[in-house]
Amino acid sequence: MTKLRILRQTGGALGAQRTAAGFAVAVVALPVLTWALLAIRRPESITYEVLSYQLVVVAVAAVGGLWPAVTAALASGVLLDLLFVAPLFSIAIERPIHLVSIALSVAIAVLVSIIVDQAARRARAAEASAAEAAESASAAASAEAADQVRSALLSAVSHDVRRPLASAVAAIGGLRSTHGLTADDRSELLETAAESLDALTRLVTDLLDVSRAEAGVLAVSLSPLPVEDAVGAALEELQPWLGAVELDVDDARIIADPVLLQRVLVNLITNALRYSPAGRAITVANRRDGDRVRILVIDHGVGIPDDRRDAVFAPFQRAGDRDNTAGLGLGLALSRGFTEGMDGTLTLEHTPGGGATFCVLLRAADEGRS
Repeated sequence: MTKLRILRQTGGALGAQRTAAGFAVAVVALPVLTWALLAIRRPESITYEVLSYQLVVVAVAAVGGLWPAVTAALASGVLLDLLFVAPLFSIAIERPIHLVSIALSVAIAVLVSIIVDQAARRARAAEASAAEAAESASAAASAEAADQVRSALLSAVSHDVRRPLASAVAAIGGLRSTHGLTADDRSELLETAAESLDALTRLVTDLLDVSRAEAGVLAVSLSPLPVEDAVGAALEELQPWLGAVELDVDDARIIADPVLLQRVLVNLITNALRYSPAGRAITVANRRDGDRVRILVIDHGVGIPDDRRDAVFAPFQRAGDRDNTAGLGLGLALSRGFTEGMDGTLTLEHTPGGGATFCVLLRAADEGRS
C-alpha cells in the first residue's frame, strides 16, 4: 500500500522535475546543434546530421521520458526536413522515406522512454521498500539487490539498445541520401533498419515478458506434448547456425505450453552452445522421474560455481556480469519464469567431468489422460 501511495503522490515514474529537465535539454540542445551543423554543413553530411539529431532525442528520452522525447523527435524531423533536405526551407516531404525517418525517430524515442520509465519505477519501488523496512536486515539486503538490478539494467540498456539504435539510424540516414545509391544499396539499408528495429522490439518484449512472469500474469495454455516434438521445434528455430547437438530423447509426453516450452529450450540450447568448447557437442535428453519428466540440456564448458547457481536465473545477469555481447541477460530468467508458469521447475546441476546441466522438470502426460 505504501509503495502504491508514493507512486500516486509523485504522479509518475520520472516526476515533474525530470520531465521539465527533458524539455529544457531539448530547448537548449536542438538550436545549438542546428547552428553547429549548419556551420559545418557539407552535401554528403546528411548521415551525420541525422545521427546527431537522434543522439539528442535519445539524451532527452533518458533525462525526461516520453513527452519531451517525442517532442524532440518531431522537432528534429522538422528541422532536418526544413534545413538539410531538398527543397530547403520547406517542410514539404517529396519522398515517403523522409516521413518514415521521422516516424522511426519517434518510435525509437518511445522505446527508450519506456525503458527509462521502467528503470525509474523500479528505483521508486526499491526506495519505498527500503523506507518501510529500514530497521530490517532482510529489507536492507533487498534494497541492495534492487540497486544491483537497476545498475545492471542501465548498463545493459546503454549497450544493447545503442547498437541496434545506431544501426537503424545509420541505415535511415543512408536512405535519406539522394546520391550514389543503387537499388541493391537501398535494399540492404532497408534490411539493416528492419533487423535493428526487430532487435529493439525483442529487447522490449523480453523486458515485458520478465515483468509478466514475475507478476504471475503469464498467459499459459497447457496440453499433452511429445518431448521429441518440443525439442525438434527448438532445434528447427535455431537453424542454420545451430552447433553440434546430440539427442537422447524418446516418445515421452509431457503437459506443457508448446510456445513457452520452445522458448525455454531455445534459450537453454543457445546458452549451452555459447559456453561449450569448440568442437564439443552438447546433449539434449529426457528422463522419466516418477510422474514427471526431466528434459536435460547438457554442456561440457567451464560450468557455474556453486555460489552463482541461483544468481544466473536473476534478470540482467550474464556470465561474469561483464559480457555485454550476450544481450540483456534475460534468457535464463525468462526460461525459469516460463517453466514455473507451466507448473514445472528449472534447476542447474553440475555436468560430470565439467560443465553445466539445466534440468526442466514437467508433469508427465500419461496415456489416456488429457
